Amino acid sequence: MKKSRLYIFSILSVLLISTIFYPKNNAKAVTEEAWDNAVTVYGASLENNASAKETTSHLLGTKNNDKVTYVNADDLNKYLNMQSSNDVLKSSIRITKTSKGSGLNLNINQDQGKITKVTEDTYKNALMTAGIQDADVTIASSEDVTGESALAGVYKAFESQGEKINESRTQVAQEELSTINQIADENKGQEGFSQSQLNKTIAESKQAVAEKSGNVSVTEITNIVNQKIEDNGLTNIVSDNQINMIVNVIQKAQNDGVFDGENAKDFINNSKDYVNDIVKSDDFKDAKKKAEDVGNNIKDKLQDEGIWDKIVNAIKDIFNAIANLFK
Repeated sequence: MKKSRLYIFSILSVLLISTIFYPKNNAKAVTEEAWDNAVTVYGASLENNASAKETTSHLLGTKNNDKVTYVNADDLNKYLNMQSSNDVLKSSIRITKTSKGSGLNLNINQDQGKITKVTEDTYKNALMTAGIQDADVTIASSEDVTGESALAGVYKAFESQGEKINESRTQVAQEELSTINQIADENKGQEGFSQSQLNKTIAESKQAVAEKSGNVSVTEITNIVNQKIEDNGLTNIVSDNQINMIVNVIQKAQNDGVFDGENAKDFINNSKDYVNDIVKSDDFKDAKKKAEDVGNNIKDKLQDEGIWDKIVNAIKDIFNAIANLFK
């Protein structure tokens, strides 16, 4: 029995060392989880507008070997529960699904047309809620658009590759996007408020729920959201009604299983990376200064784990696995 235990521990130790020191530079290599080619999804109105399509293609960096499809009004209804018509769908996307752990990289090319309503961070927040965690995404339009329909294009890309997207989660993600936009609009021009603070608040709240395995009561979610609002200098700025809107969206995401099971760890890691990106952004640094000018403090500590923390956590995981094995 002792020899068996020693053998099992030796195997697990080898796996631990491999996990810690395996280089992450290979993260973007094509694997079973990645796509060989990118997918370009044009807004439906571009299907009969060669000039706008050519301009958009250039903005997205579309290549000849891309798979090409169009997002239409039916897709908006399916994924976002939104009513629209094909002639107004102009924002387009190009996406490559990358290997597990590579993270979500998003770029909005506004050289030609502006995305007037949805920020890069807001897109990321919604995409992570919908389960899009490892991908390179570019969004663009040949003219100014609000940008809300671009999310449907991302989901349509997965469908075109034969990958099932949970439509319930995409609708929760859309509700989250709408909630962020509404709160941002209602607080526009308010001293001490910025959308980057709001995005960080929501991302950190979702992360905290995921760290509790997605099994949190409404009261606990409310407490978490209130704490994150305070941490991000939004106390006495975000109203009680707006707090309830945030809590409602997070609760719906939890009910759809966004924060539990195998998804939880990936969601937490991606949330940490996302929050770190916000903290490093010029917009957030500017928001922090303005918040401090009106007497609000923002906690902007980066959440990156050091190598020692990773080793300690990995060892803990191994010993937990051994304990469970002998149980």
